[in-house]
Amino acid sequence: MENEMTRNFHERATRFQGLSQSLASRYNRLATTRIILFVLFLVTCVWMANAGMGYPLGISILLFPIAFGLIIRYHNRVRFERDQQRFLSLVNQEEIARLKGDLQGLNPGTGYSDPLHPYSDDLDVFGKNSLYQLLNRTTTPSGADTLAQWLKEPASQQQIIHRQKAVLELKEMLDWRQDFQALGRHDHDEKQDVGSLKEWLKEPTQLIHKPAYKFLAWVLPMVTVSLIVLNATQVLSIYFTLGLLVVNGLVLRNVQEYVKKITEDTSANVGLLKAYSRLIEKIEDTSFKNSHLAHLQEAFKHTGFSAAASILRLQKILDFLNSRANMFYALIDVLFLTDLHLVIAAENWKKKNEHDVSVWFDRIGEFEALNSLAAFAYANPGYAFPTLSGKPYHFYAKTMGHPLIHATGRVCNDFQIEGRGSIAVITGSNMSGKSTFLRTIGINAVLALCGAPTCTTEMSISVLQVFTGMRTQDNLEEHVSSFYAELKRIKQLLETVQEERIPVLYMLDEILKGTNSKDRHLGSVSLIKQLSNTPSFGLISTHDLELGNRAKDMESVSNYSFNSSIEGDEILFDYALTHDICHSFNASKLMEKMGIRITEDEV
Repeated sequence: MENEMTRNFHERATRFQGLSQSLASRYNRLATTRIILFVLFLVTCVWMANAGMGYPLGISILLFPIAFGLIIRYHNRVRFERDQQRFLSLVNQEEIARLKGDLQGLNPGTGYSDPLHPYSDDLDVFGKNSLYQLLNRTTTPSGADTLAQWLKEPASQQQIIHRQKAVLELKEMLDWRQDFQALGRHDHDEKQDVGSLKEWLKEPTQLIHKPAYKFLAWVLPMVTVSLIVLNATQVLSIYFTLGLLVVNGLVLRNVQEYVKKITEDTSANVGLLKAYSRLIEKIEDTSFKNSHLAHLQEAFKHTGFSAAASILRLQKILDFLNSRANMFYALIDVLFLTDLHLVIAAENWKKKNEHDVSVWFDRIGEFEALNSLAAFAYANPGYAFPTLSGKPYHFYAKTMGHPLIHATGRVCNDFQIEGRGSIAVITGSNMSGKSTFLRTIGINAVLALCGAPTCTTEMSISVLQVFTGMRTQDNLEEHVSSFYAELKRIKQLLETVQEERIPVLYMLDEILKGTNSKDRHLGSVSLIKQLSNTPSFGLISTHDLELGNRAKDMESVSNYSFNSSIEGDEILFDYALTHDICHSFNASKLMEKMGIRITEDEV
């Protein structure tokens, strides 16, 4: 199935690349044509002027800008389509890379990482070779933020069901999904920040409530034009015009700081607005069968109104404002008070759309997050959508594997745990797969609770909070030892199980590994007893076989293990979960392979 999917994406990538190259050739020909036409126009104008052909010269000067503008517009459309096909090819190349397990070059989402989060660091949700890289097909800050939030906290049962159904419809809309993803890649700027744009939109307006500025914005330019005409006919002295231009300059100076602040707050987001406009237009023009998708779409639809066109208007206003550094703009500005007109237009837009715009951005984020989950589901047709259990403490998975491990090296296991206070103690030899198994459970639970399919053939789960304690490390700056760091993590778990309103599914790896065997055993038994009486259930891995033996006497505890075998000098792992205590050991053999001579002599 993977090879078939890879071939599909490869064929699409090749086709789109070919179309992009063809459009690039057309784009280059048009660029050459534009230069030739402009040169011909200049030569023709000079020739007609020398020949005294005033009437044809005047017509040419009037018509050429219109014709040339149409050519530029067509040229830009070709450029856009060329880039769209190139982005589509890139989208399919990235799908191939994900199927191969190559996540390099994809956004790792490291900005969302939080060492204090209940599970994200331990489960590789963000960072290099992460779940975020595997899932993420977003292109806007809204989409990236939404997807990250979905991965960091469990959704409600109703939300999960809505997302699953929406993903199932989008999954089959391959062309639509990839077009949507490619559209968001145009006009990309690394400095884009939807947060700063939202903050600007929330800031109070300053000019539209002052009638004097509205009056001056229209009256002063009209008087300026009138004076220029009178100067040209020598009715009035040019000094009248110069004096009025000084007045215009003083008016502009009075709002200069405000205009400067607007441009600083929005300069990095002009392209982002254009991207939002395209994405919204794509959504507006689509008929969705799924009720959740249709509900999300409703935010953009009003009678006789287009959210896409509205955002594009704001983008054009801000784009003009961000052209203030241009000397030609400065000349136009002092003549027609362009700054005032643009700022008033921007403030009117804010006043009209202030209640809708944040919703638009959030809905775009949801569409992009759903699009990401749908693309993940399409690329992995063997993955199963989990059913949500009515039981409060329930986890069941059949043929469960780790989605970040390539299928060729992935070993799948069945596992089930349920009941308040239930604990699975997992023993095993070194490198036998205990830690990977805990992460496999955790990462599939995260997928299930955000509405995505899981790396299983069948799964059911109750809505719950995942918590992990795996990669506790010392911190020299804070003078924290690894053992103390682990104790802090356990304290966080104990606080979490008391505070959470939903069951907690925890995974603790190599429990209390930073202390001596006696204290480790005593502390582990005490912790298991304490956790078994809390609104939680989970898994604990350990090398302490005594803990496994002790667990036999505890009703809420079950023993599982991973084992290895030794053949000659080789240690063999099958990574298969066994419902029993571990009976195989390999530490001595591993030490021998590293050059440590093992003796039976007593010290």
